Amino acid sequence: MDLIELLPVIDSMAHNPLIRDLRAITYLATYPSIRALGTAPGPVTLERFHQIATMAYGWMPRIVRLDSNFIEDALAASIAAQTATPETLAAVPFSAIASCLHSVVGASKVLHFINPAVFPIWDRGIEQFRLHGELTDAHMNDVANYLEYAGEVHHIRHEAAFPEFFVQFNAALNSRLAALGIDPYDVSGVRAIESAAFELSREGHA
Repeated sequence: MDLIELLPVIDSMAHNPLIRDLRAITYLATYPSIRALGTAPGPVTLERFHQIATMAYGWMPRIVRLDSNFIEDALAASIAAQTATPETLAAVPFSAIASCLHSVVGASKVLHFINPAVFPIWDRGIEQFRLHGELTDAHMNDVANYLEYAGEVHHIRHEAAFPEFFVQFNAALNSRLAALGIDPYDVSGVRAIESAAFELSREGHA
């Protein structure tokens, strides 16, 4: 996946600011609230981990399952994720959170809300867009595939044309938010890339 593949999203959002799907609208409306909880000052506590996981799973079609056998390691990984950088994200024990939730996709959402500038959200649609094809469950349960995707996201952030795309994406996003009556907000570069891939995947660009 590279920036050229994501560029059509700007025209797509500009021509379709008033989306109708209630789930998509809910994603947009609730994103700042979940992000605020995840990025609140102080180390992630067990209580806050429970809250973030439960809120993140509100974006998913399944119920959150917290495995107590992995909860302490997941909490330690969440605390480590708070100070991770694009250069150190692979050192965060991502698998601890994935094991606790029994889902790599779920772990990506939890970690994104904890550190939205570093960890992109991942799901089947995004990965199908990235790899241009259908995927197995085994593929989506492999942490290595998430880390490969995250690496590509951060590579895109460093492409020469990305700053212009980033400005245009946030402008298109804020136009959509205004059209839906949602208070405007900007997103991180990581979120812009992931959201663009998600939007294009829904339009059949995979």
